[in-house]
Amino acid sequence: MSYVDLARFIIAIPFFTIASYQDWKDRLINPTIWFILGFIAFGLDIYQFPYLAGIMGLIPSVILFYEWFFEWEKKEMRIQYTLWFIATGIFIYSVISYSPPPLLVMFILLVIFRALHKIKVIRGRADARALMSVAILQPVYPSFFIFPLFIPPYLEIVELTFPFAFLTLLYAAIVALLFILYVFLRNIARRDIGFPEMFIGYRIPVDEVDKRHVWLMERVENGEHVLYVHPSSHTKEDIEKLKKIGRERVWVQPKIPFIIFITVGLIFAYLLGNFI
Repeated sequence: MSYVDLARFIIAIPFFTIASYQDWKDRLINPTIWFILGFIAFGLDIYQFPYLAGIMGLIPSVILFYEWFFEWEKKEMRIQYTLWFIATGIFIYSVISYSPPPLLVMFILLVIFRALHKIKVIRGRADARALMSVAILQPVYPSFFIFPLFIPPYLEIVELTFPFAFLTLLYAAIVALLFILYVFLRNIARRDIGFPEMFIGYRIPVDEVDKRHVWLMERVENGEHVLYVHPSSHTKEDIEKLKKIGRERVWVQPKIPFIIFITVGLIFAYLLGNFI
């Protein structure tokens, strides 16, 4: 049993739970959460890889993770580029000097998650930081007590080809799909039928739209009733127009922060493991 992995699990859950609560309540996560969690995670990594090659392998990830906490002005971008150049140079040196492969994969994961945020596949910066924190916190698959329940064969290969952060993201996606199934079944039970809106939203009284954390999926534009599958923010005028055409109940999409799915996915990843 690895007490380091147990410590990682015990430490991670409160941080992710607080982040989920903040995002649900205020739609904003204090970046200090990820700053502190990253500091602890890197400390545990140094404890697990306490030699020069291990520490050198961690430095590029430290630079890339913490550099993102600075809001660089346009005239300061050269500092950011310099840090990227240094991180890349140390990464190449770490590859040549045979640093532990999981630490090299860690840096690649941080680059991937930042790139996915840049192209808006991962929309929230907090979500990207959360996944980056998972990559830092658990560079290898965990093992403590009887967990995880599923341990893949050829574990060392799986750790490099499908690292723990990807496993967490996979579980997060599964939980999101289960939530979509729940919404669908709920609409069936209430006889609220509509395609595709019954898969991604539900109906509530129009007067309650501004009292809940939801996206309004319906609009009245140029005198026509329109449905939005990917809704954005609405105005009171949009609600009044719907009332004028007699809409008493309208389709809405719940604003479920993705960090909640990541948190549940992280718990599943720790306890269930890789079943693929």
